[in-house]
Amino acid sequence: MTWTYNLATINTSQLAQVRFLIGDTILTDQLMQDEEINYAIAARGNVYGAAADCCRSISSTFARQVDSAVGDLRASFSQKSKAYAQNAIRFEDKLAISGGAVPFGGGLTVADKMAAEADASLVPPQFKIGMEDNFLPVGDSGNESILDGNR
Repeated sequence: MTWTYNLATINTSQLAQVRFLIGDTILTDQLMQDEEINYAIAARGNVYGAAADCCRSISSTFARQVDSAVGDLRASFSQKSKAYAQNAIRFEDKLAISGGAVPFGGGLTVADKMAAEADASLVPPQFKIGMEDNFLPVGDSGNESILDGNR
């Protein structure tokens, strides 16, 4: 397993960007290995998603450890776990804002609306199903066909 962080590559290395975002930049206090971060980057495809996944992983690591106190010295792993869980939520929010999930409002122009209606490969909206059906004055009463002579 390896751990690397080079601030000079922050603009070009997604690994360095994720390490920076999650605060894993101290050589003597390593939180995640390069391979783990690279896996998160490959799985999510962007640094904010990878940072969120890494924060959740770090949070679960601290959640497994118990808070302890010896005299005035305290180790509050639960607070670290909560902080990393909150960071994961913050990164997911940044991902949504930065374009990870973009809402689409189709048919904003007449030309777009007409093009969408003419495209047979698009799924029709639910409210349009049956809209053109016209059974007046009386609709079919069951499995009838012209060959049965029932019409």
